[in-house]
Amino acid sequence: ADIKKMEKLSDKIIKDSEALLKLFRQKHKVTTRDSVLYDTSKEWEQAIRTLKVKFGGWFGFVYDSDYIK
Repeated sequence: ADIKKMEKLSDKIIKDSEALLKLFRQKHKVTTRDSVLYDTSKEWEQAIRTLKVKFGGWFGFVYDSDYIK
């Protein structure tokens, strides 16, 4: 049960991060002309991708392991 809670929380973190990135891009009208905003936007995008891989990989592993009794 705790693993399911953790997985739901990780999904929420990702969804909230994607919403934050969308708001950031809308609020600041991110374009390639402003390298600071554009680079920050791309870094956040990469961080979200990394979270998806790390969380997805962990939960994929944990469900196929002895960590869940």
